[in-house]
Amino acid sequence: MKTYLSLLFSAFISAVIFGCGGSGGTSAPAPQTTSVSGVVLAGPAAGTTVIVKTAAGTEVARTAAPTDVNGAFTVAIPTSALSSDLIFEASGGSFTDEATATTGVALGTFTAHVAAGTLAAGGNVTIDPSSTIIQKLVAGGRTRTAAFSAFSSAFGYKPNPAIKPAFANQSSAAVPAERLAGLKVAAFSQLTKDFGLAPAQQSELLQALAEDLADGVLDGRHNGTVVTTASGTAIPEDAGNCFVQSQVTFVTGTNNKTGLTIDKIEALPFNTVALTSSYKVEYVPGAMAAAQGKTSFRIRVSNPDGTPATGKIITLIPTMYMASMSHAAPVDAVVESAVPGTYDCTVYYLMASGPGMGVWELKVKIGTETVVFYPSVAMSMGSTSRATLKGNADLIAGMMGMGTAKRTYYLFNEGLSNGTFTLFIAAQDDAMMMTFAPVFPGSTLHDQTGAAVAVSAMTVELSTDKATWIAATDSGNGHWSAAGLTLPASGGHLYARVTVNGEQKTTDGSAATATNGVADFTIAATGGM
Repeated sequence: MKTYLSLLFSAFISAVIFGCGGSGGTSAPAPQTTSVSGVVLAGPAAGTTVIVKTAAGTEVARTAAPTDVNGAFTVAIPTSALSSDLIFEASGGSFTDEATATTGVALGTFTAHVAAGTLAAGGNVTIDPSSTIIQKLVAGGRTRTAAFSAFSSAFGYKPNPAIKPAFANQSSAAVPAERLAGLKVAAFSQLTKDFGLAPAQQSELLQALAEDLADGVLDGRHNGTVVTTASGTAIPEDAGNCFVQSQVTFVTGTNNKTGLTIDKIEALPFNTVALTSSYKVEYVPGAMAAAQGKTSFRIRVSNPDGTPATGKIITLIPTMYMASMSHAAPVDAVVESAVPGTYDCTVYYLMASGPGMGVWELKVKIGTETVVFYPSVAMSMGSTSRATLKGNADLIAGMMGMGTAKRTYYLFNEGLSNGTFTLFIAAQDDAMMMTFAPVFPGSTLHDQTGAAVAVSAMTVELSTDKATWIAATDSGNGHWSAAGLTLPASGGHLYARVTVNGEQKTTDGSAATATNGVADFTIAATGGM
C-alpha cells in the first residue's frame, strides 16, 4: 500500500512540474527576425541557397527556400545580427550565361558584404560579380570604402547595392539604372568568355580578380606574384583593358537586350596597357589630356623581355561608336621618337566622348597585331579647336547610298605661338566618315564615284580682321602655318580662307561670298590652344 501511495505521489509531482514548464518558469520567446529580400545574378541564378554569416564566419540565417527563376530570395535574419557586418553567401543552383546564352550553368559561390546597420525590413541585397569582388577585398583587410574605391578605379563604376540588376539577355520594363547594372553583370560573363574560360568558371575568375586587385592595381599580379584562377589560367597584365573591351563587345552585340546603346553607358575607364602575342603596348598621355581637336601622345612598345621594340610600323585607327552610327577621325603620321621604342602620335578628334555622345575606340596596329584603347575625350575649352568648311561642286557619295554630299574640310587649331598660327587640314573622303585625307598640293581625294581627284593647287590664307590676308606655308602632310598674326593678350579671332583646285570652300557649301568664305577661330589668349 505504501508503495502504491509513493508511486501515486511521484506521478502527481511530475505532472505538476511538467505543466509548469519544468522549473516553474515560462519558455523563452523566439528571437525577433527581420525579413530581407535580394537577388543572385550572374544571369539569374535559380535554385541557389543563400546563407548569412557574421564577418567571423558564424551562420546566423539561411533561406528557407532556394532562389526562384529570377534569382530572387527572401531570408529572415535575427534582428540583433543587423547591427554587425554580414556576409551573404550564395551557392548551388544554376544560371543562364549572358555572353554565351548557355543554360544550366553551375553558379559556384558568389558573395556580398553588407555594412552594419544598413539593413532594415524590406531591404535589398544584390549578390553579383561586383559584390563578390568587393566582399573579397573587405575580407582581405580593406575597409568597405577602400574596397569600393579600388573596384571603381579598376572597373570604371561604383556598384549600387540597392539596385536590382535586370537580366541583360531579356528585354524588360526595368528602369535604366537597373538595365545599366545588368549590363555591368553581363560584362563579367563576357570577360569570362574572352579569357577562354567556361561559363561555370566565372566564380573562380572573380576570386582571382579580387586577389589581383587586393594590392590596389588590376595588373595580373598580387604584390609582384602572377595571379591565376583555381584552374590555372593566369590573369593578364592588361586585365583592366580586357574588361573594357568585354563591356563594349557585349553592349554592341546581339545578346544585349536591355535597349541601352553604347552612348547610354557610363564613361569607360581608360586603361593604358594592352598586350598582343608579341608586344606590351602602353599609351603615354601627352602634356594635355585627350580632348576634341588635336591630341598628341606617345605609344611605347616593348618586347616580351622588356627591351624597346624599335623600327615598328605603327598605324592608328580611331573610331567613335554612337547610338546609330560610327565614324573615324583624322590622324597624323606616326614617327618613332628619340626614345627607342616610343612613337609620337597625334589624333584629331572630331567630338568628345561620354554618356549621351558615344565611346572613342583607338586601335593601335603594330604590323599585323592590334591592341585597343578607350581614351576619354573631353570637350574643347577656351580656343576653338576645329572649324569646318565645305565644297560646292566638290562632292562625295552621300550617306547610306543617298545621292551625293558636299565634301567637308576640317581645320584643326594646332596653336598660336609668337604670332605664328598652325593648322592641320583634312577632308572627309568617303560617305560614312571613316576616311579622312590630309589635304595639300600633291595629295589625292576621291569623288562621289570613288574616282581619284588630285589636289593640284591649294592656298590657305589667315587674317585677324578679314581685310589683310597672309598666305600660309605648306609644311607637308596637311600642316599649314602663317606668321605675322598678332592678337592682343586677351585673345581675339583668327580667320582662315581655303581654296582647293580653284574652288574656295565655304561654311555652307554655297558659292563664296563675303560672309560664308572663312572659318572663324576664337583664340582665348595669344599663344593659347
